[in-house]
Amino acid sequence: MRKAVCAVGVILSMGGAASAQSSVQRQAPPQAVEGWAPMTPQASEQTRQGADPWQSAAPISPGIRAGAFTFSPAVTAAAFFDDNVFATHSNRQGSWGALVRPELGLSTAGQNYSVTAKGYVEKRSLARFSSEDQLNAGVGIESVVMPAPDTQLVGKARYTRAHEDRGGGESEIFGGFDRPVPFNTLEASGAINQRFNRFWTSLGVAGSWINYDTPTIGGIPIDQSYRNGNITVATGRVGYVVAPLTSVFVEVAGNRRNFEVDIFDSRGYRVVGGVLLEPGPGARLKGEAFAGYMHQDYSGITFNTVSSFTYGGALAWLVAPRWTAVVEGRRNALESGLNGGVSLIESLAGARLDYAVTPNLIVGAGASYLVDEFLGASRTDRTLSPLVSVKYLVNPFLTVGLDYRNVSFGSDGFGTSSYYRNVYLLSINARM
Repeated sequence: MRKAVCAVGVILSMGGAASAQSSVQRQAPPQAVEGWAPMTPQASEQTRQGADPWQSAAPISPGIRAGAFTFSPAVTAAAFFDDNVFATHSNRQGSWGALVRPELGLSTAGQNYSVTAKGYVEKRSLARFSSEDQLNAGVGIESVVMPAPDTQLVGKARYTRAHEDRGGGESEIFGGFDRPVPFNTLEASGAINQRFNRFWTSLGVAGSWINYDTPTIGGIPIDQSYRNGNITVATGRVGYVVAPLTSVFVEVAGNRRNFEVDIFDSRGYRVVGGVLLEPGPGARLKGEAFAGYMHQDYSGITFNTVSSFTYGGALAWLVAPRWTAVVEGRRNALESGLNGGVSLIESLAGARLDYAVTPNLIVGAGASYLVDEFLGASRTDRTLSPLVSVKYLVNPFLTVGLDYRNVSFGSDGFGTSSYYRNVYLLSINARM
């Protein structure tokens, strides 16, 4: 993921009342374990059909049934205005744009299993600057199998084709690319969860592969091999149920980050403790949060060893029948090509609050704050991004949204320019 906000994509992802807020960042370690789902997939399917208190009182399209499968086609069309397309400090240039995103979901579930899959294609075009046009796509699948009541197997895989946003990630460090930088990511993970009365364990492995296209500046290719590579993570958790749907846990995770340029390679681990709040009947708070210690050793002599605190997680809270709050945060040890290669600590904190004025009308507001500390380089970057949104559910098949997001970037690095941008977006989502 990247550093600053890819405004259109992020705004579109926040249509739901309980959606988490996220900034676009550098590529973080993949998640190997993500907690326990206490209900069978069949019970989860029943919940989706109307018993979930997190859902709006307005009916939502149930999709198209075909035997044991449910197809969920949808399309989003949006018009937006970005007043600083190139994320520059001066000579700001704005443009209107359009976005079209067809999607298709597929799900099936039985007594002890569920499978869900989803794919999309997204076309983004700007009226004034064709160099900023993008064609993105993604596909993912997740399966859950419960061979026994106290055993759960989880598998996930996802492929994404996307673009690094102007002013984000390494594009901020080496600005001036002729076009936004395209990249491909492939992620896969597997985990086994096991309960022993009030104790439970979770063991998982995950891997991600990332590859960037070669961008140009004035037609001259700029090598990106230093950030092409793979990340692997192995994680083990032990938890204890202290109350219904509530557990405390201890986690130990090790990771290895390998890139085509060896000096960017690193190995590390984290040891954390946290709380897991499971979804289920009557649950008003769900998600997880943890904090602890992380350590990362790098191969290159210009990189500083990271030895610091860490935190992570995401929590959604049904505050009241009409109020939903979401908080998210994480702190990771990563790397950057600044000054020929340095280590960095990236910290994210975000929150969002939504209010259902009526069952069909939802208003929301939130903000995210992202900090990149480049170790040994006397530089810290900060990005603050507030947003507001309005969503109107016209009927079970159609939703109209109006969103605004501001992105303000600043840095204490020598010669690094600040910038701000405003993005306004009107979207229509149709589904079956």
